[in-house]
Amino acid sequence: MSAYLLRNASRRIALAALLGLSLVAGGCAGSEFEEGLLDASPDLSAFGASQAGMRAKAKDYFRQANYGLAERTFKVVVAKDPKDGEAWLGLAASYDRLGRFDLADQAYARVVAVSGRRGEVVNNMAWSQVLRGNRAQAKILFAEAVKLSPGNPVITANAAGFDKPKTAKS
Repeated sequence: MSAYLLRNASRRIALAALLGLSLVAGGCAGSEFEEGLLDASPDLSAFGASQAGMRAKAKDYFRQANYGLAERTFKVVVAKDPKDGEAWLGLAASYDRLGRFDLADQAYARVVAVSGRRGEVVNNMAWSQVLRGNRAQAKILFAEAVKLSPGNPVITANAAGFDKPKTAKS
């Protein structure tokens, strides 16, 4: 067996042993498990923070283009409150930026189920299609977003900017 296979086999055995020990140890409650995960990260360790505070932290990560931490933090938020449509939307956008379009689609479905098919949601779904290179679907979704939120300047600008033909730079 190659050294690579032996190393991976050793890791799997160690992981299985740890999992077995945790199950034998009495089965921690879900909240204890979640707190343990959060304690491993200094930025997320204080889950005494409010749901809104955690969501704000996730948005900060997203604005800083730290999509991995944004995704992780949004996941914590939706785990604590599965009806938080804003957090689901942030999670979907994070998945988009990470190129995990399969997970983004699932998160967008949750947003729609929780919050409805709103202009802001459909606008993000359109950008998801842009990132995938599916301009035809993006155009349809941008048009829908404008119909759902006709006075929203961001959505209107996104739809108009997307529809403009690209010009060659001189």
